[in-house]
Amino acid sequence: MISDYNKYMASLERRLGLFSVITISISSMIGSGIFVLPGLGFATTGPSLYLAFLLSAVCVLPAALSKAELATAMPTSGGTYVYIDRTFGPMAGTVSGLGLFLSILFKAAFSLIGIAAYLTVVSSFPEDITFLSFLFVIVLLNILGVGKVSSFVTAILFVSLISLTILSLFSIKLWDMSNMQPLMPNGSIGLFKAAALVFVSFAGVTKIAAIAEEVKEPEKNLPRGILISLFLVTCIYCAVSFVLGSVYSIGEISGEMKPIYRLAVDVGNSKIGIIFALVAALTMINTSNAG
Repeated sequence: MISDYNKYMASLERRLGLFSVITISISSMIGSGIFVLPGLGFATTGPSLYLAFLLSAVCVLPAALSKAELATAMPTSGGTYVYIDRTFGPMAGTVSGLGLFLSILFKAAFSLIGIAAYLTVVSSFPEDITFLSFLFVIVLLNILGVGKVSSFVTAILFVSLISLTILSLFSIKLWDMSNMQPLMPNGSIGLFKAAALVFVSFAGVTKIAAIAEEVKEPEKNLPRGILISLFLVTCIYCAVSFVLGSVYSIGEISGEMKPIYRLAVDVGNSKIGIIFALVAALTMINTSNAG
């Protein structure tokens, strides 16, 4: 019995605390949503993209609150599948589980495309070969065990957040508020379309619930971690998209697949741009791996 107790206490020590919950949640969100999607979002709604991110965050809030409540009531691995299976039966649970699988799959795939786009500034390899190569690396990493690089993943996340903050602050000198007019060139319809487009950026906020049994004190750490990460990521998305809208006109940024690289080049120089391209690629590798 003493041996079993020691094993149980050791398992508790290995479980995820609040900081780890926040880190994993942010890692699964910060990626293509901020490094690729802004160019597509500006083509849809113009400078009001920051409002589209805010609207998407408001829409995902009820899901985050309910998932946090369910995860604390049923702290077991499986997430959405478990909740729906116990409520509506195995058929509904299977359908929801497949939907969850596909949503993570598409988000990871979009991040891989973003990696290939950003690495074109330092590599002449075809984009399809680039993202397929990184897909192989991520699969191999998961086979060997992602825990071996957890510290590196956390470091990349913080480097990305600090880099985006510094870039946003130094870009103030380039702001031209006339670029923010008209705020919604495509009207409210364009805003709602952009909100639907960027909604995928928040897809990772509730995924931590899928490993709820690995969390210490899930009744406290899961709700706090989910809500704190949602708030922080919303602030980052809104701030960076506002900066891009203040620096560039709609025609300059619409459809741009490497908006952060372009901003870094204009704020600094091509060398600074390459640094941010590498940071973006590493961050999106992080996002794909988290998925």
